Amino acid sequence: MKKSSDKKDRLERFVRDNRDGFDAFLPQDSLWDRIENSIPSAPAEPQRKVKRLTNHYFDWRIAAGVLLALGVGYLFYLNNEYGVTRDPGVALKVPAYAREFNQYNTLIDEKRSEILKLASNNPELYKDFSADLKSLEVSYQNLKSDLGNAPNQEALIRAMIENLQYQVDLLNRQLNILQRINKATQSHEKDNSPTV
Repeated sequence: MKKSSDKKDRLERFVRDNRDGFDAFLPQDSLWDRIENSIPSAPAEPQRKVKRLTNHYFDWRIAAGVLLALGVGYLFYLNNEYGVTRDPGVALKVPAYAREFNQYNTLIDEKRSEILKLASNNPELYKDFSADLKSLEVSYQNLKSDLGNAPNQEALIRAMIENLQYQVDLLNRQLNILQRINKATQSHEKDNSPTV
């Protein structure tokens, strides 16, 4: 083992000491010509068509674009067929109930905007109303998150619809209270207004 490393060290030392001598001798140009002429010429191979890798990527991009277009088309179909505008996640999971979910969600949004208009004079009452509604919304979101892995989806969907009905009922009661308060305030202002 020592002998081979000894030889290696001596060779490295020799090359290092005589480096200038190696660089000074370059082969003549005629040597390369002679080597080239001594190699027999091989018949030229027919050129093969090289399949470009970019074609594969291009094909995948086209396929992805078609798939994306089909997905968007399906969503438009769901929207036209079932009226899905508010909650597309539920509509994709249970398209048969999508129209019903959409109707309730639209109704809830309308009632909320009415309450917001009527409660502008009474922010404390609006805050209390919002807290009541928030608990129902949290319950609905929990039901919605369980929808994907529920063993009995039909019962869960009924519970979600029932929750939406409770939200609408609560908003209707809140609207009635606000309307009575506003009527009482207006009649009180009429009675206390100076007559001319």
